[in-house]
Amino acid sequence: MRTAALFIAFLAATAAAGASSTAAPSVRAWTGSYTLHGRSALGVILEGGGGVVALGTGHADTQRVRLVRRGTALRFVVPGRPSPVVFTGTSRGHLIRGTVRQGRARGAFRLVPGAAPGLFARGFFVAGRRTLAVVDDPYGPARLVDLDSGEVHALYREGDAFVVGSGFATRDPTRGVVRLSTGGGSVDGTRATRVAVRQLEVRFRSGGATLAGTLTLPPGPGRHAAVAFVHGSGPTSRAYLPDLQALLVHNGLGVLAYDKRGVGQSGGTYPGESPTPQAIATLARDAEAAVRFLAAQPEVDPARVGLAGHSEAGWIIPLAASEEPAVRDVIVFSGPTVTADENDAYQSLTGAGDRPQQLTNAEIDAAVVARGPGGVDPIPWIRTLSVPGLWLYGGLDELIPSRLSVARLEPLARERGRDFELVVFPNANHALVETSTGLTSEMLRSDRFAPGLFARVEEWLRAHRLTAGT
Repeated sequence: MRTAALFIAFLAATAAAGASSTAAPSVRAWTGSYTLHGRSALGVILEGGGGVVALGTGHADTQRVRLVRRGTALRFVVPGRPSPVVFTGTSRGHLIRGTVRQGRARGAFRLVPGAAPGLFARGFFVAGRRTLAVVDDPYGPARLVDLDSGEVHALYREGDAFVVGSGFATRDPTRGVVRLSTGGGSVDGTRATRVAVRQLEVRFRSGGATLAGTLTLPPGPGRHAAVAFVHGSGPTSRAYLPDLQALLVHNGLGVLAYDKRGVGQSGGTYPGESPTPQAIATLARDAEAAVRFLAAQPEVDPARVGLAGHSEAGWIIPLAASEEPAVRDVIVFSGPTVTADENDAYQSLTGAGDRPQQLTNAEIDAAVVARGPGGVDPIPWIRTLSVPGLWLYGGLDELIPSRLSVARLEPLARERGRDFELVVFPNANHALVETSTGLTSEMLRSDRFAPGLFARVEEWLRAHRLTAGT
């Protein structure tokens, strides 16, 4: 399975703002980074006796925190579990630096004067009748996602605003201007109000490793349904496919997104890109630990905790769900149900989204079947599942064999007592973005996820009493 970076092939990220060389020590906006096992961006806005803090890609978005300043000393705390993230530093002219800690984890931070509009624009907004999310990831520009329709546009910074691009990662022709900050702003002239979600920087144990992630909780009282979001292949972080994570939060689910072991702020050893039985077993144990952590949180309903994920997660989730009784439902986006060797054969025949395939779909599928099974096989694990499951596929997926995966799931879905639903979106690629060819280059120009995808996920969640208020 190829890395997420390869199949997405996003354009270069929006450049961060530089520090002003003439700013006074009492300036309002500061930008920099912090290390807590791994490095992340950090933005701070000073507001009287408090402040607004935003962490880097995949981490907690805009949060108002209590900020204490005594002379040159400064201290602020970002919510976290099982303990908060505490920043303690001192200011010296145009520099604030100090230490950061969360439980036993220790690190340092550094801030210089300067705005960080990219950090403070992220989050959930209501603009007119539209609910929108501004998401960011390590591979390309931030994106503006309509959480009802699935329309998506790249955002490119211009001063304190953002130009709305024409597609997923394409700028021209531009489609408008977005101005968003700590309290809201405007989307192409329509007033936008920020939706208050709670976000916690979390750490939990999995075997001998401490994994780090961000738990996002939707608005509203009571205990929420929740999922741990499982990675695709490669050394992926908690920022993996944030559009799909935002879709789940929008529908009332808590989402725990965590850095893969050995990546970002997570400890342990990265098990490698190849989906060997040992690697999949290790990653499944991490997913099980994430579910147990979720089920123990006071804001989460332990009877409605599940796993969601994309791509390689199609192997990881069934194994984790077959072994961990706390898993009550599964949602798999573009997850293979063929064996690992068959999946490799499929990619080599299709061109893996990088070039047009030279054979027909029928010829490719026949060649994969003739190649025969080998390596990790998720079907035995899926066969043991008694929980509801939703599998979603793109008909133009050139990274996993969606046709063969559905064919192997269908007999199980028809069995008495099963609650499996399989959905194929004919013109969607591996990322479930609408295309006509399935090629990554076309996806970058597309301006929407597969029509009906977001609505179908909402319908399934509502039918299984996982949405807000159900």
